[in-house]
Amino acid sequence: MSSRSIGAGRAALPPATVGIAAAIFVIGGFGPNSLLAVLAIAVLLMGAFLLWRPRESPILLFVFGYQWLQASIGVFHANWLGIDVMDLGKYGGDFHLATVLSLLGLMALALGMRLGVGPWRQKDGVLARSSASCVAPQYWFRLYAGAFLVSILAQSVSIMIPGLSQPLLAFASLKWAFFWILAYATFSQLGTNRLYWLFAFALEMILGIGGYFADFRTPLAFTLLAAAAAGVRLSIRNYLALMSLVAVALTLAIVWSAVKVEYRSFVSGGEREQIVTEGYTERMRKLADLVSQMDGSDLADGLDSLLKRVTYVEFFGVVLNKVPKRLPHEGGALWWDAISRPFMPRIFFPEKANIDDTERTIQYVDMDRAAIGWGTSISLGYMAESYIDFGTFGMMLPIFSFGLLLGGFYRWMIRLDPSRLLGMSLATATIFGASFLESSITKMIGGLVVAMLASWAVLRIAPLYLPRLQKKW
Repeated sequence: MSSRSIGAGRAALPPATVGIAAAIFVIGGFGPNSLLAVLAIAVLLMGAFLLWRPRESPILLFVFGYQWLQASIGVFHANWLGIDVMDLGKYGGDFHLATVLSLLGLMALALGMRLGVGPWRQKDGVLARSSASCVAPQYWFRLYAGAFLVSILAQSVSIMIPGLSQPLLAFASLKWAFFWILAYATFSQLGTNRLYWLFAFALEMILGIGGYFADFRTPLAFTLLAAAAAGVRLSIRNYLALMSLVAVALTLAIVWSAVKVEYRSFVSGGEREQIVTEGYTERMRKLADLVSQMDGSDLADGLDSLLKRVTYVEFFGVVLNKVPKRLPHEGGALWWDAISRPFMPRIFFPEKANIDDTERTIQYVDMDRAAIGWGTSISLGYMAESYIDFGTFGMMLPIFSFGLLLGGFYRWMIRLDPSRLLGMSLATATIFGASFLESSITKMIGGLVVAMLASWAVLRIAPLYLPRLQKKW
């Protein structure tokens, strides 16, 4: 892959954004929900314009973009089927208003992130690129390998000491910062040996596919984030490679959606818990057996299940019908609980109530607990929770403030780091946790605050022992 030369200007939009938006509208924009489709495309273009930062990690744009997909894919899916988007839901919520408020909420989030991150500065990307290019790839691979081992250790200790699970898991997740550096350094240099990155990528994919959640999307996402930051040129060859990667990811997602219920029942030993009781070999054998039994009907069901799983506005629609008609607004109670929890570690506050997303969802959606899948935690999503707290207009303020936090953290981390590289990678790994519309604010805010503190600690401590991470090239 060749890389773009570093120019002086900032393109208004990421490459191919207008073409992608046009293609989406042509495929799924015409139908019973055309006005919603127009709103969705307009929000996509405005968010991309606000958050595009050439030659930097596009993590803020990714957070916005993935949540935009979750908020709007139901509209395009319904238009493709020729039905009203209301007919996609099974709980009888106001799908229309939920989609509109989610899209407007994403605009508030994007505006907050843009204000928090400040104006684009060309030198930040230049410094990061220079820092990555002046060190051999094997050095970055060794750092990733060390972070990988620390991650395994931290996850193991978190099981033995549940009271420290949150900070330990926060440190464990920072291995993705060093994976991002490895990928970024690989794509930033012409003729670089890519075997180190390929090995790390294959390792993460294999381990992810064999886990309880089949987390194959994370290494794919961080690879794409690194390639975008490196300025990889979309030549015909690279475009075909990208499309192949997307096709593989989509196929894996469809297959996983079709087999995950039976697979999770197997790996959990029949328990309705997010646990793994089988060895890796047995898990992979079970997966292979389930996949070998699939036919075209199963794949169609998997695609339908995937589209419904990615779409995350239906619960919000039910909440809109229930609050404040049957249940009152909480007046900030949910957000206050989310903000205060990180400063009350369970090791010092053992009486702190456990977080149960599913119970909150059952309260507002009237779901049947017996119908909930194996080991599944179902949340309303932070848009719906913000509405429960503050209502239609008031919900935009905490969402905007949340965007300010994310953008401000990104700017703070890269400005603290003379090389820009480590700060950018740590910010990317940390903010990635805010990428999903279905996240409950109670879990998301707590996890982010702890991860931010862990990232700051690594940024301050690591360069003392790894001088190459401190040098401003």
